[in-house]
Amino acid sequence: MTEMNVFPVLIAVADSLSVTKAAKSLNITKSAVSKAIQGVEDTLGVKLFYRTTRSISLTEVGGIYIDYIRQSYQLAVMAGDAVSKYSDKATGIIRVCAPMSFGILHLSRMIPVFMQQYPDLEVELFFDDKVTDLIGEGYDIAVRIGELPDSSLVARRLSPCHSGLYAAKNYLAQYEKPKKASELKNHNCLSYSFYQAGQEWVFYHKGKKFSHIPKGNLRVNNSQALVQAVIGGIGIALLPHFITSIEDVDNQLIPLLTDYELPDHSIYAVYPEKQYLPRKVAIFVEFLQKQFGEGSEYQQKIEFR
Repeated sequence: MTEMNVFPVLIAVADSLSVTKAAKSLNITKSAVSKAIQGVEDTLGVKLFYRTTRSISLTEVGGIYIDYIRQSYQLAVMAGDAVSKYSDKATGIIRVCAPMSFGILHLSRMIPVFMQQYPDLEVELFFDDKVTDLIGEGYDIAVRIGELPDSSLVARRLSPCHSGLYAAKNYLAQYEKPKKASELKNHNCLSYSFYQAGQEWVFYHKGKKFSHIPKGNLRVNNSQALVQAVIGGIGIALLPHFITSIEDVDNQLIPLLTDYELPDHSIYAVYPEKQYLPRKVAIFVEFLQKQFGEGSEYQQKIEFR
């Protein structure tokens, strides 16, 4: 009889048709994936996958087998989730992903507190500024910032995410400080590649909406890199408070167009919708709400300082 702990390995390979991608999504080695496949095939006495040095594909019998174990595994997970709420103990592994800069500057500082409260729970923390596929990549929960696309995921708002327009003193020493949104066209406006609201900057002033599409000479996929470019005097950028409020950055930046308002954005905890929410996910969401929610030290020091 095949042990159920290899089911997620087989399902990951079948979904990605790649040993490398499957290993990465499960955070195990490629050799462990190959060994799991070989072990099941030896036990069953059939080939589940066609494998060459360059490709992998399901055999006909492999497709049938994967369909059955997918259903079995989903039912087993649901059963575990259903009974976990009756236990006072949180165990297992919780896989969390978050944006790189926010994760490093804020979330990573709070994880040790969570792990001290729940020592039997293992945490796997992944930072990536791209929007990850929670279900496809096997994450239990994600922290996301900005506009959320319509999906079947559950989103719980944690905190507002305020931003502002900034430049460095040395940049403003060379170029006249913009006093209107329309004057931004005369400046080198730097941009963040993964801004969820799109590349357009939107401002509100005295009931009117103004927009500007940055056309500067730098676009980066990480907020901290963007901050360093602004501090270096390259240009102007729209930056989140969760970076600009950090002490060693705050005194190097000059806020611009402070009489203009920016659209409201938020920080969310996002997780797959399930009939029975696993206890490990429920307690982590509660922890995030306490750390980042209304009245938290984070909001007082970062978002509403």
